[in-house]
Amino acid sequence: MDITISVSNAVARWLSLSLPRLPSADGKRIGTQALTTNFNQLAWQCHLLEHGPASNPYHTVVAMEAYSRYVMFLPFATPPSQAELEQTLLERWGNEALHLAIESGAITDNELPLMVDNFSHQHNDILWVNNYDASINGHISDARAWFMQALIDEDRHYLDGDTCYGLARHINQLYKKVGGSKGRFRPIVRLLDDALFRFGSGLSVNAYPNTKVGDFPCPYPAPKLPSNVVNFSDYKK
Repeated sequence: MDITISVSNAVARWLSLSLPRLPSADGKRIGTQALTTNFNQLAWQCHLLEHGPASNPYHTVVAMEAYSRYVMFLPFATPPSQAELEQTLLERWGNEALHLAIESGAITDNELPLMVDNFSHQHNDILWVNNYDASINGHISDARAWFMQALIDEDRHYLDGDTCYGLARHINQLYKKVGGSKGRFRPIVRLLDDALFRFGSGLSVNAYPNTKVGDFPCPYPAPKLPSNVVNFSDYKK
């Protein structure tokens, strides 16, 4: 699976990273390209929250998955290395996705080790880029507002890991919509559907249309076939 970790200029400066930009077919909107999650790739947008005393601020990375708009707050006492941020992000994603699978009843405690094994042995090609998806910006701004209000309510300069998790969980249960779409969704449900599809192979007790028995359905549209490939479902005698 391809995983894109897209970081804002603020994150890149904080970590002293020099990263490539996402390519643009028309040469426009360099550095603000839209991110895509689909059946064989997943993308995270990361931005930096600075809070507390101006002379010695605290830092929290807000990470949002492109399709589900699922948010995670990752607090750091000091700037992590690129590898440390990557490991923290992927471990938190895996732990929370697996927890959702158990909590939803989609898999049992006995099946959890199988799903953990699927997650752990998934081969990932990870691409880091300096980019800020403008379509996600509004949702990240909302998450930032929730975070800053929590600091005020708690009368604190920072939020620890457990508080960050609880706050993000509340946000992820709220309904959202993307762009001018009339349809509403909850990020927590979308991330669960993604995780079951990717890592729950052979664990589904239910049957789904156009899905292998034992698997969970793909929540993304089927990839378009190249023009020179015959789609037999469209063939008529």
